[in-house]
Amino acid sequence: MSGPRRVVGRGAVTPAVLAAAAFTALAALASVAFVTARGGLELPVAATIAPPVAVASPAATAAASPGSPVPSASVMPPQSAAPSTTAVPTPVPVPTPGPSGPPDPLAALPACPGHPGCYLYTVVRGDSYTVVSDRFGIGLWIMNALNPEVANKGIIVVGQTLYLGHDPMARLDPCPDASCHLYVVRAGDTLSTIAGRYGLGVAGIEALNPALDPTRLVAGQVIRLPLYSGS
Repeated sequence: MSGPRRVVGRGAVTPAVLAAAAFTALAALASVAFVTARGGLELPVAATIAPPVAVASPAATAAASPGSPVPSASVMPPQSAAPSTTAVPTPVPVPTPGPSGPPDPLAALPACPGHPGCYLYTVVRGDSYTVVSDRFGIGLWIMNALNPEVANKGIIVVGQTLYLGHDPMARLDPCPDASCHLYVVRAGDTLSTIAGRYGLGVAGIEALNPALDPTRLVAGQVIRLPLYSGS
């Protein structure tokens, strides 16, 4: 008959469990001694720095509160652009083109004293009324009006002075109010010959001289003539 059997209850500690616990304790002591010998346990820098905590500003807190008005965003005024340092070229004035065509050849002649638009010309060899008229672009009837003292227009001599211009009345004196011209009657003049000489109408001359008797013109008499219209 065998001896009494040892019954192990559920709450009893076996030698194997004790051995395992002892080994675990020794391993823990060895780990602590190893870490202590190495200067302690080093943790990562990132783990030791606490993350920043966002703190809501009072304005943001008030805006987040129910029923509070939402503050409008501030609008910054636009900044003016910095002045440009690029040099702006100075505009060059464009000259206005002059009148087309060749210059007036009369401008090269000496002017008649006290009579604008009247010029003095000295006859040279080979000249005639027609040649001078064509050279200076003047109508023969205007040359006749400017030179009434030349009795025979077909005969001019070298050195003779002719009066030239584009206005048949360029040799006449103006009226005091500059509204007409003064004409000194020559021997043999009539209103018709005077009107024809200057391209005028008889009625226009009579209108400026209401007291004039056209049948009794006297040499040296001064009468008024209308201005030349250029037609």
